[in-house]
Amino acid sequence: MDPPGTRPAPGPHLHPPPASLKRPQTAHPPRHQLPARTHPCRRTTRRPPTAASLSWASTITTRWYDHHQHLHQRWHTRLRRLRAANPHLPQGPASPALTCRSLITYPETLTLAAALDRLPPYPLTRTQQTAFLHDLAGCLHLPRLAPADHDLLWQRLTTR
Repeated sequence: MDPPGTRPAPGPHLHPPPASLKRPQTAHPPRHQLPARTHPCRRTTRRPPTAASLSWASTITTRWYDHHQHLHQRWHTRLRRLRAANPHLPQGPASPALTCRSLITYPETLTLAAALDRLPPYPLTRTQQTAFLHDLAGCLHLPRLAPADHDLLWQRLTTR
């Protein structure tokens, strides 16, 4: 036991590792300050999506819905449930498929908006784009997600 008023010698865990044992850091081009965090489902904090990402996501899922892409079956199931749960909805000139579109696509829109918020401020490399789409497909519970060149999601990934 140490005499009162003296401090024990620090153990090896308190000293920084020698320079020879430090892990090498990967170099980024000078304009890239942080590594790309492109994993769509990883949540570090729970905050609402930004207005810009929500706007992009809403536009993308609306276009997917209108063109019956990606989540067609899931969205038709939601529409049937919505109509069954709300028989009092008036049958007007617009179809429920059109008037309820935002409600039907809402979960995917939020998931996509959160993913878009995690994109870095510079264009992704081809490898990062592929990884992002693979992870986003997992978040959306899709077997794969391969947007065409004219798809707004693809345009969002390739421009910044």
